[in-house]
Amino acid sequence: MSKQVLVQVASGVSILENEDAGDIRYGVATLRNTRYGVLKMRRLIDVLRNGSVEKAFGILSVLRTKLKGALIVEKTMKTAVNNYNQACIKKGGTAKSPSELKIRAIFADGGPIIKRARPRSHGRAFSIHKSLSHLTIVVSD
Repeated sequence: MSKQVLVQVASGVSILENEDAGDIRYGVATLRNTRYGVLKMRRLIDVLRNGSVEKAFGILSVLRTKLKGALIVEKTMKTAVNNYNQACIKKGGTAKSPSELKIRAIFADGGPIIKRARPRSHGRAFSIHKSLSHLTIVVSD
């Protein structure tokens, strides 16, 4: 019977794995301070969660013309796949195609808020809040 252990993949990312799984490699990509709202980003990545990377690329290619966030997620996912392949080659393995990889974790966190002022009548200033977000993607086989 295999025992489940908590594996720390990246800062703030932990995944439950089987202890006898052997040499498990991960590809992690983090995009920080992107000018896209965290709620819009979460709505997009909820569609991709727990799926294969190839299926996610198919969904993102369709959504690319409709959502700015689709292009952001697609570029970050390509980076995670390349990071995974680099880790495999470094440890003596072979690179894998996106059809063999799975999304292990994908999440968006809120970033800093840029505050701007808009002039209004009678000399007043109304505040405008421009939100930023952080995106983290973890892929493995």
